[in-house]
Amino acid sequence: MNQIIQGNCIKILKTLKLSKNTVFISDPPYNINFKYKNYKDNLENNEYIKLMSNFKGYKSVFIHYPEETMKYFLPALGLPTEIIAWCYNSNINRRFRLINFFNIKPDFSKVKQSYKNPNDKRIKKLIANGSKGTNIYDWWSDIQLVKNVSKEKTIHPCQIPEKLIERIILMATDKQDLIIDPFCGSGTVCAVAKKLNRNYIGIEISEEYCQISKERIKEETDV
Repeated sequence: MNQIIQGNCIKILKTLKLSKNTVFISDPPYNINFKYKNYKDNLENNEYIKLMSNFKGYKSVFIHYPEETMKYFLPALGLPTEIIAWCYNSNINRRFRLINFFNIKPDFSKVKQSYKNPNDKRIKKLIANGSKGTNIYDWWSDIQLVKNVSKEKTIHPCQIPEKLIERIILMATDKQDLIIDPFCGSGTVCAVAKKLNRNYIGIEISEEYCQISKERIKEETDV
């Protein structure tokens, strides 16, 4: 546990002992010809479905665009138990993705948001009694993409915001869980898991991305 492993995720997963406390959380390759290190991002449809089918039956959270979610995840993993829309500003025409929960029900009460009507008498009373806000909704527009000028930005082309992953981990896992990111990329999931005192394993085929992941986790350890 608590390591980054370089190699093919499917081969490596076969060597790991998975339990009911294992939760896969990942932003997998999109299969839309994005450029990654050492990975072909234009698999045939049946190849991509076969790839994702390896996670069927496990507790998992996968992020993807809506069309690809229906095209790949439904035949590979079945119906999600919950879906959250993540919306953001962008210079491209695809401005939202789906956060898909499989075999796990996120706890919306674990993440609070500010009340929309703080001047309402009932809300004022709740705040006066110590309430920190209301449960988060299933439509998120307060987290933007990682920009080139963002402090957390690495060389990875499709880096997911730490705040987004933190919210997912809080809603979908407990401290005794083992979080595995089979498509580790720049290590966001593992770095945030470390920050939140969760055990983690990251698997990444690129040696360069593995090194970036390790450095990010070391920075989190040194904080």
